[in-house]
Amino acid sequence: MPDPAPASPTRRTLAFGVVVLLCLTALATYLLVQRSRDAAAAEAAADREAATSRLQVEDVLEVPHLVVRNTAPGPSFGKVALIPLDDPTGPRAIVDVACDRISATPSGALCLQQVTGMLTTYRAVFLDEQLREVGAAEVGGVPSRARVSAGGSWGASTVFVSGHAYTDAQFSTETLITDLTTRTSLGNLETWTTVRDGEEITAVDRNYWGVSFIGDGPGFYATLGTGDRIFLVKGDVGTRTMEVVGTEGGCPSVSPDGRTVVYKEVDPESRNEHFVAAGLAEGDLDGRPAVPLGEGRLVDDQVAWLDDDTVLYAVGRGVSSSVDFDVWSSPVDGGAPTLLIPDAASPSVVIPEG
Repeated sequence: MPDPAPASPTRRTLAFGVVVLLCLTALATYLLVQRSRDAAAAEAAADREAATSRLQVEDVLEVPHLVVRNTAPGPSFGKVALIPLDDPTGPRAIVDVACDRISATPSGALCLQQVTGMLTTYRAVFLDEQLREVGAAEVGGVPSRARVSAGGSWGASTVFVSGHAYTDAQFSTETLITDLTTRTSLGNLETWTTVRDGEEITAVDRNYWGVSFIGDGPGFYATLGTGDRIFLVKGDVGTRTMEVVGTEGGCPSVSPDGRTVVYKEVDPESRNEHFVAAGLAEGDLDGRPAVPLGEGRLVDDQVAWLDDDTVLYAVGRGVSSSVDFDVWSSPVDGGAPTLLIPDAASPSVVIPEG
């Protein structure tokens, strides 16, 4: 029998077109179903939020309270929330300001914000004591850390210029310190002078992040990353200098009384990080062995302080750990951590003056 005649180009083109049409139809159907599910989920979250009891912002501002980033699903996701300190799991007030990171004091707050549009941009937003915007400045990338000194004189911001995590091989940061009185930037810490054992560090790969002020400054602690190692540095805003303090670790946070610094110590073998608390004397490490905190999970956060003996930090939850967070507390003496605030991140404790 003669071999069957090959399919004509026209038939092959028609068959290919049918396959493409079926694929496009399947994709369109999937997208419509997914869009419908997303809309239903958003509507359900909005309904739950509408039924949630809310406090008034002006009322909460008058009492000791927590300032957090709200991560509860719904229209207020990502906005600033105020929660009375004596009822951290109770109702909250919502401020109509969205922040990816926020640090607050009685005199105001520093909010790091992603602005989504045709082009995504990033801002450091300055808020007054009523958490109203009073100024803003562009920053160079994805928000990571924010911290305000105790008296509100200085603010520090860290963003990722490249990469999205400190574990990324090629991450690069921009860490700025700002005079909050004049809202004037003192520049990227990479332009300041850093010394180790009397020698200036000039490595081109150095990155800085996680500033924590000692009281209201001008002293501060921060993290220096260079090569495959990270170090604590102690700096001075007035002289724009920093010095490596000899401890391999990062993301320091100084207690309100200035007697303790909690940071992430690096295990020399596994290279994993875990929180430890070290003593300070006159702002310097006092040489006593650091005490491991009871938190055993890997936590990507810089702790804040509930009081002189207890730290706060956000922990991602479940499969949505990049968006769903809870705030946990942990005593610096090594006690067990406790869930303090559900559906929240980036906590600050604010005790109103007067």
